[in-house]
Amino acid sequence: MVRVTAWALATLLSLCPLWAQQQSGPPPKPLHKVGDHWTPYDPPSEFPPGTQVYVIQPGDTLWELARKFLGNPYLWPQLWEQNQYIRDAHWIYPGDPLAVGVKAAEAPAPEAAPPAPPAPAPAGEGGEAAGGAPPAELPTGGEGGEAELVPLGSEDDIHCFVYLDTQGEKLPLEIASAERIGYQARFASGDIVYLNGGEAEGVKAGDEFFVVQAEGTLRHPATRAKLGTVMKYLGHLRVICTQEHSATAEIIAACDPIPLGAKLKPFEPLPIPMGTRTAPATRCEAPSGKARGFIVYAKDRLESLGQDHLVVVDLGEADEVTPGTFLTIYRDNPVPGLPRIVLGQGAALTTGPHWATVKLLATDGPVHVGDKVEVQ
Repeated sequence: MVRVTAWALATLLSLCPLWAQQQSGPPPKPLHKVGDHWTPYDPPSEFPPGTQVYVIQPGDTLWELARKFLGNPYLWPQLWEQNQYIRDAHWIYPGDPLAVGVKAAEAPAPEAAPPAPPAPAPAGEGGEAAGGAPPAELPTGGEGGEAELVPLGSEDDIHCFVYLDTQGEKLPLEIASAERIGYQARFASGDIVYLNGGEAEGVKAGDEFFVVQAEGTLRHPATRAKLGTVMKYLGHLRVICTQEHSATAEIIAACDPIPLGAKLKPFEPLPIPMGTRTAPATRCEAPSGKARGFIVYAKDRLESLGQDHLVVVDLGEADEVTPGTFLTIYRDNPVPGLPRIVLGQGAALTTGPHWATVKLLATDGPVHVGDKVEVQ
């Protein structure tokens, strides 16, 4: 099976409004003048104290601004989240302000300490006395003692894995046909496909959708209770034009070959969570006492898992697990009463009410579906 990883190209095409307007939907309307520029939005005139604000320039895109201010263009959804007055991420306007982070706080200059009173020198020493307490140790993490935020996953980890449908969601739109249907059964980036819904169903040119496919019912490895339906992300498409009950679309990214009948789910940006890497739990650490659960699913249904593999666990937002939460992976000792066996550490990437996708960051030995997790 051929795997196509074109998220960088897809995002670039979808987020370059000022020089690739033909690739996105129609611009927001109406325009009105704010200060010395025109915009369809109502940008804020004030920001919380300490906010770093950038004025959008001609040629800017959220993609490139994320590269500039966050060090990774794939983190553009985080900029969008901080600037919710922007209704359509495809369209940003020169002159509008953009919150891009928090200004680094400047530490006040330390006051000069009064000189310590002289102390008698111990016998046999040179007569100098040390005054004051020893300096405190700097915290570990980054340069100058600052903890460094790093992405805990990649674009592929989020947009090419799965989510768990626990509500029986209805997805009436699907891929019904394709330009190359006469000699091609599955489709990839750049292929033109036709959808079974159009203007009458609320579909508009410029709309974007995830392409998804049900993998089947997921049951708990310990209790066998039904947890929901595993929905696999296959790719991402954009509507080019619409008819009354149909639409023409282009596949702009594909994780796997996309078949006819694949379902469509409205596209929503899924940010890559950032976090400060914490040390995994050690063999001698006591359990945290926080929420515990199980690994219930593994990508590609692998039996033996290790570092960088993706899994689903049965803890979610109801258990205070959010994107960026660190989890300890362990299994019970087969001898009752003895300490648990610590297997490694993972980080939550996406979450639902009672589930989360997790990337294994570090492992010591093979990990399996059915092993346990605990919020670190």
